Amino acid sequence: MILSIIFSVISLVVFVFQLFTMEKGNRFLLTGATMLVCWLCILIGASIYTDRYANSNINYFLGFQTHHGYCFILTWICFCFSFIIGVLYLVLRKK
Repeated sequence: MILSIIFSVISLVVFVFQLFTMEKGNRFLLTGATMLVCWLCILIGASIYTDRYANSNINYFLGFQTHHGYCFILTWICFCFSFIIGVLYLVLRKK
């Protein structure tokens, strides 16, 4: 998850850099690529967390109720939004 935050910040810096240095009509390919790497890191982190903690059969047999809270839901929302933003950056052209 920390890698996804790092790639998200890198994507923001690359976007600002490309915004001021890129010629008209070009696409934000580097920004979109770094955002999709961020999306991939979120996918890996959320999948590992889901596998290790959400599907814990030991807690079920011992009678414990697991509650993941709002952070678990926010992670999957960020996963969806980072994919959408990454694809939009790939399509976006500088006017």
